[in-house]
Amino acid sequence: MSYTITIVDPNEQAIDLELRKLLCAANYDSELLPKNFLAKNICSKASASSFFLVAYDNDTIIGCNGFLANDFLLDGIHYIGYQSCWTATHPDHQRKKVFSSIIETAKIILKEKGAGFLYGIANNYSNPILTKRLGFREIPSLVLRMPNIPFLNRCYFTQAIVHNNKGACYINELQVMDHKMKQSPDSVKLVKYNDSWLWGKRLKKRKFGFSVPVFYVGGICLAATADLKGLVSELFRSQNVLFVQFFSCESNRFNALLKGWKTSKMNGFIFFNFTMPHFDYFNLMIGPIDVF
Repeated sequence: MSYTITIVDPNEQAIDLELRKLLCAANYDSELLPKNFLAKNICSKASASSFFLVAYDNDTIIGCNGFLANDFLLDGIHYIGYQSCWTATHPDHQRKKVFSSIIETAKIILKEKGAGFLYGIANNYSNPILTKRLGFREIPSLVLRMPNIPFLNRCYFTQAIVHNNKGACYINELQVMDHKMKQSPDSVKLVKYNDSWLWGKRLKKRKFGFSVPVFYVGGICLAATADLKGLVSELFRSQNVLFVQFFSCESNRFNALLKGWKTSKMNGFIFFNFTMPHFDYFNLMIGPIDVF
């Protein structure tokens, strides 16, 4: 290859501008992201630092990928999971294995860092590269939309009980919520019931020519599974929305508490393991994903 791959600091003004121009060109956007947006987006306050890898062709950045760190727990043991995000290859350099080379370099760096795993939700272009060429495992994503109609939404709850997180890998939900609140203070909301809570975004979506308020759940923390009904009722009451939407990894233990899940049109959650032992459940919703 005629390009070099290295870590860069998105806090540097020149690097920030180059990255934003690259993302704009790769995604065929008409406007640049705001200044310092990328540095703030990957500043997760985890116990390890996030970073950006780029591919240089001479002195020009032709490809990039962010690696956003978050803290996870599995059976009481702490691990760092890195999310693959903010992926871009300049249109003039696509199909030249720039993205693959960045990911393979990242694997070496992350293994040296002692990372637990690399994960994310890839777009339609990068998903087959990651899953078919680069050894990533994919777990389908599920979606459930519940209406604000009491006699109907009661039908969505099951009698299942989730006692503990044994055998489940789960993210530091408070860390993620704080990170997202700093990014989008006007739309990210916290809902509490007893000692349980959830967070997400209250947004308005155009449906059938109308602006409909919808709450997209980013993550949830249940002190007791019996709290879920009250938590959802409080969500509808406090946020005044017509629908609440859950988007979850298929292996999330939480899913057993609700029925009506459907396979999402979005790609699934992908993983590449470094130091993690085998686990059966991945308690993850869409909230940590960079575009949420």
